[in-house]
Amino acid sequence: MKTINIFLSFFLLVTTLGKAFENADDREITDESFKFSFILPSDWNKTDMKETIDKDAISYSFEKSDKKCAILLIAFKLNTVKNLEDFIYTMEMDRNLNIPQKSGDYTSFDNGTFDGKSAVYKDAQFTENVYYYRTKLPDAPFNYVYMLRFITTNTNLTSDLQAQIKKISDSFLPTAK
Repeated sequence: MKTINIFLSFFLLVTTLGKAFENADDREITDESFKFSFILPSDWNKTDMKETIDKDAISYSFEKSDKKCAILLIAFKLNTVKNLEDFIYTMEMDRNLNIPQKSGDYTSFDNGTFDGKSAVYKDAQFTENVYYYRTKLPDAPFNYVYMLRFITTNTNLTSDLQAQIKKISDSFLPTAK
């Protein structure tokens, strides 16, 4: 009986420590110029970053190590608060982005200094979870809009990947004040 208690205690200790250090390798991605941050798990790598000459737009690309999902983050720096509907329409219509047809309705959220919408887009090959954010700071010198886009094939979209997409998107935070 004593051996079983020792084994169970050891098992609980290892399990607890494993959970405590599970996110230890996650890293915060921060951009001071475009005022955002988010947490990216360790199995994601930055593959590209481009900024416009005028320094009013930037894009980041990330890819999961197993190549089953990619992230495209686009941020724009503006002199005024941008109409969210106009921003979404512009992104959806941009032929260079090649966003598939929207599947279902938008989900809206409002966090005081920023708000946004998200939607799922699908075609025969890909499913994309896209999150649109905008800052609402009328007295600030700059406001920002962001598109956080997760792209995966339909066959690679698992419940685990969906949970990771939600965790990353929930950690996205516009930091403008």
